[in-house]
Amino acid sequence: MKAIIKKTKGRKGVVLENVSEPSIGVNEIKIKVHGAGICGTDIHIIQDEYPYDAPVIMGHEYSGIVVEAGIGVEDFLPRDRVVSLTAISTCGTCSYCRQGLLMLCNERKSIGSGVNGAFAEYIVVPAAAAYKIPARVSMDAAVLTEPLACVVRCVMERGQVNAGDLVIISGPGTIGMLALQVAKANGGNVVVTGTAKDKDRLKLALELGAYAVINFEEEGSYEKLMSLTNNKGFDVAIECAGVEASLNSCIQLLRKQGTHIQMGLFGKKVEFDSDLALMKEIHFINGYATEPTSWEIALRLLEFNHVKVEKLISNKVSIYHWEKALELAINKVGYKTIIIPSLNEV
Repeated sequence: MKAIIKKTKGRKGVVLENVSEPSIGVNEIKIKVHGAGICGTDIHIIQDEYPYDAPVIMGHEYSGIVVEAGIGVEDFLPRDRVVSLTAISTCGTCSYCRQGLLMLCNERKSIGSGVNGAFAEYIVVPAAAAYKIPARVSMDAAVLTEPLACVVRCVMERGQVNAGDLVIISGPGTIGMLALQVAKANGGNVVVTGTAKDKDRLKLALELGAYAVINFEEEGSYEKLMSLTNNKGFDVAIECAGVEASLNSCIQLLRKQGTHIQMGLFGKKVEFDSDLALMKEIHFINGYATEPTSWEIALRLLEFNHVKVEKLISNKVSIYHWEKALELAINKVGYKTIIIPSLNEV
């Protein structure tokens, strides 16, 4: 089968190769990958800014169809449509595993970085890590379950948006657009900010329910944003850009005792005004990917149309044209780029 593999350091260390199809074990299911989204974490792996165990098949955002169920599997049958957790290998006995906090296990390995992932025709995962896709959710939409679950983890499980809260989202990419919809589903009134190059993205933010959008680069943008809060500051700031300046702007725009939710991954050390955060008694929240409960909530949000992801799927590219797909993602062309293993080499 075809697979995109991170073999060595650097951009040239990523290759498309023919590899053997994965074999199935006890309590495992084999999945034919429908599509796999390119995530910011994948780009960090390519650029050696996120840990990985080479050689490894990349990709962790995906949907697929079960083609084989191993011995001991009772809940899944061939033709079931599924997604799965990323943290599929943990010790199972530490205090974090016992609490269901799989991402925090010291022995945790995730698909696409620690074990083989979904930039391939097939993937094998433990049945216990899989979730059936609701009938009303398309296979394309289900590809975005993982990033949506990340937003759920940060905004709903680790953080909190209350009905009536004034929420600012910095960074109108895929995660920002998902955070906008999750915050609205919880009753928040959301403002989305970006830069001049985000003109079309800010327009979509309005379509998805933002009550205002602001270009940070325009003169007087800070004053405009504060005026939306009657100069009191926002209740919640959700940083999705992974940019140092964005982080500091969020801290400045929060009210005293407001909540900062860090969604964006910086990929490097950054500086922020910790004294201002201290003097404002800001609650600083983040979240490391997802936990099992995050997926259950994310799938319900998709099933009942609280979150709409179709407009966030901008590019669908054959695995044979993987380099083009990576360029689209790295250059932020549109929103989500999905690699389709079944597309022919055209």
